[in-house]
Amino acid sequence: MSYPAEHRHLTKQNIVRSARRLFNRRGFDTVSIDDVMADAGLTRGSFYSYFESKGDLYAETVTQILSEKQLLGGDGVSIDSRAFDSAAQFVRDYLSREHFDDIDGTCPLIAFPTDFLREEHRVRQAFETVLRVMIDIFEQAMQRNGQAARSRARAIATLCVGGMVLARSIEDRVLADEIREAAMNVALSLGQWPREGSAATERERLHSP
Repeated sequence: MSYPAEHRHLTKQNIVRSARRLFNRRGFDTVSIDDVMADAGLTRGSFYSYFESKGDLYAETVTQILSEKQLLGGDGVSIDSRAFDSAAQFVRDYLSREHFDDIDGTCPLIAFPTDFLREEHRVRQAFETVLRVMIDIFEQAMQRNGQAARSRARAIATLCVGGMVLARSIEDRVLADEIREAAMNVALSLGQWPREGSAATERERLHSP
């Protein structure tokens, strides 16, 4: 039985959402293909009509962040021109308290399995693609303001991912928030972007003790 292209696309996205949620919550190694398909309300038998392996599925969850943040154009290859104008907002949102608390929907790079990264070329390639796009967007956003700063763009991307990884790795919530805030402040300073003006920042201000 054949299904319309739209049905196939929606089914694939459903699998990716389930996988991303489970990978973030439980880790890549402990989540099986059966777990993912059951969470998506499907059977294991249909998995391989969408993905070659669990590694291929993980790579899909990694690259999904680009589309969610509107960093890619409609063809899925070119960078969306709107992304340059929202580079500062991307930093604020990425290092926000909301993103910190959203374990299920977080960026897959934060909980990336380093052992698996060394073994799977497809996953490593996806990881590098996300980082390169982030760096390019930060760099070109700064160039639009008369700055030429490839090294600073790399540092901003490192602060985004590394800052959240470190904040998530400790139990002391106060210290975790301080690390996250410090990473955000330095990243925005490097880009010469304002600290204020984001919805995420305002939410944090209102909910701060």
